[in-house]
Amino acid sequence: MGSEGTGFEGNFVIPALVLVTVGVVLTLRHFAAPDVSLAVRVQLALSWTLSLSILALVPADIAATASGDEKSRPTLATLWDLSYWITFNLTWFVLPLHQIYEDAGDFTVTGRLLTSLKENLIFYAVLLGVALLGVVGLTANGAMTLTGVTSFSIASATSFGIVAGIFLLGYGVVEVPRTIWRSANIQKRPIQAYRKVGEVAAALRIAHRQLLKITTASETTNEVMPRNHDLRWMMRVINAETPKSADIRGGSSTPNQETNQETHEDDDHGGEYEYDYDETSDMVSLRRALKRKTRVYRRTAAQYVVAVRAALEAEAVLNASGLGAGGLGDRGCLMSSSSEKRFRNPLRAARVGRLAATLETAEWWWRCRVAPIALRVSAVALGFFSILTVWGETFMWTTQTMDGVDVSPFSAMLRLARGNNTGMHVAVIVPLGYMCFCAMFSLFRLGMFSFYSLVPGGTDSFSLLLNASLTCRFAAPLSLNFLMMVSGSIHEMSTGETYRNTVLQNRLASNIPKFANTFNAVFPAFIAVFCGALLWKGFLDKILRAFLKRDDSERFKFTNEDDDDDRDVHVTDGKRACDRERSEMNATGSVGDVWHVGKSNPYFVDLGVGVACGITGAGADEDNRDAGVESRGLLTGRNDLGSRDDLESRAQRWERNKTRLANAVHRGAAGQTGLAGAGGALDSVFANLSGRR
Repeated sequence: MGSEGTGFEGNFVIPALVLVTVGVVLTLRHFAAPDVSLAVRVQLALSWTLSLSILALVPADIAATASGDEKSRPTLATLWDLSYWITFNLTWFVLPLHQIYEDAGDFTVTGRLLTSLKENLIFYAVLLGVALLGVVGLTANGAMTLTGVTSFSIASATSFGIVAGIFLLGYGVVEVPRTIWRSANIQKRPIQAYRKVGEVAAALRIAHRQLLKITTASETTNEVMPRNHDLRWMMRVINAETPKSADIRGGSSTPNQETNQETHEDDDHGGEYEYDYDETSDMVSLRRALKRKTRVYRRTAAQYVVAVRAALEAEAVLNASGLGAGGLGDRGCLMSSSSEKRFRNPLRAARVGRLAATLETAEWWWRCRVAPIALRVSAVALGFFSILTVWGETFMWTTQTMDGVDVSPFSAMLRLARGNNTGMHVAVIVPLGYMCFCAMFSLFRLGMFSFYSLVPGGTDSFSLLLNASLTCRFAAPLSLNFLMMVSGSIHEMSTGETYRNTVLQNRLASNIPKFANTFNAVFPAFIAVFCGALLWKGFLDKILRAFLKRDDSERFKFTNEDDDDDRDVHVTDGKRACDRERSEMNATGSVGDVWHVGKSNPYFVDLGVGVACGITGAGADEDNRDAGVESRGLLTGRNDLGSRDDLESRAQRWERNKTRLANAVHRGAAGQTGLAGAGGALDSVFANLSGRR
């Protein structure tokens, strides 16, 4: 039986890792913006692959332990060690540094690394404080050894992950089924989509205003900075990354007086930037502010596109379903007769060919009839899984603290699959996958709209790295949490003579203090209270407001349309935005190159990829030839085109001519009084002239 299990585990692990790798690549292509660098993509692929590989190893570990296959344990132990310790270092050390490195505005690699280290000092100071407490505790117990330090690190990271993971899981098991159930309502779906459009449109307006202010500051600094200034090369880098304020101020196709008025009002209230350029820190601050405002605007614009497209499709589905449009737009998605059950997507060119009518009919049946039923069935099924998850988490402590008491429903599923390797893998991967999906769903819905969001095709490097860090942080604790939930059935099914725990449990649970294991088993019972607070509308928000300031409570609040105080305003604004977009689309008469989402929005500007790469949207025309600043060496203080060398040569010639003229004055005025300070006077004169150049 052991050899059979070994062969099967090898046959399972390798395809699972291949599927994980393929899924990571597809996810990265789906979310990453075109300007995300290769280094960030490689870092993300590594982080996500290793995190998900931990989840792929759990069913293989359980099956090997249950079947008594001790020959595969060394291989599993090696895979666990590689996955766990690499993700441990990624989430606590590498990714935080890489995240701030991408956000920094310094002009050299060394400068960006130093900025990242400085800004992570608080984070590392907290880690150092925890480490010092651990050293004191280990020393007091006489366990200050390499094994003791390793165990303390595992215990601290695992406990933190379980505590935070339970909150994420609790929100997910409530909100995932509820969100799917609501999306099945064809009649209410447009209203929900309008609210999202209105919310994002308001955020786009703010992001547009901030981007216009920083681009104006950049252009103004470029104009007032002397051409032969020592830091002029830095200004060229910033100038090549700056969109034209005239394009941003104009919005879509016509000048926007409202935008200009709002910008002037902001400046009158002290919202302007300082146009300092004398110090390197001034240029670094300007570049970083420009990168941040551009990043936020691009992300918000991408969210606006996604929201508008979803709203227009929701309108089309409602109109085609025959359930009553209620003034939600024309019936352009239908054929000439309303009785024909054929669907046309308003955002896609009309199908042509012999199968066009058949495909349109099939799409009508799917969108208007089958999909709503499938969504409701899925919501009920996932709701049932949510109940089982809360049940298993709530009574996990009985398995860990009371011998022979195992009431986990997932343990019962494993017992039913006993002796069937395929069934056992399914019994593990389905509930574990749902738990991880709920936790990740909560990470996306957490109130981080201002600085963290995943948008299809428009997610920046900062958001991607932050998501990778959080994924690495919670993968192993959630896996251990699941293993503790089903440990009773694993012990019961285990046929091995030596090992009755999985490899991961031996690595994470067997080497840490007993009180830490007890805490990790008891704390998940809190999920029942947390889910009850979520179901009781407003109760959790009152608790947060009681213990936190208003700004802090809003920051750590999960986004939910039921808690939108401006819901009616957002719905109205979103409806108007969709009406404008639809009118523009109908006036254009085609979908594609001629019309695009955002064309009717005065705050929507398609920055494209070129701005970040310095290809388009540069500031002054004289600096347009410096496109592709990083590839041309501007970030290291050198320029292959010779602009930097020209500046240095001009400065050297300037100083040399000053010296020659001063010497000539000294020689010609030899013996005369009052000329001893001629050199200093000339320096002052030339300095003034230099400032005017």
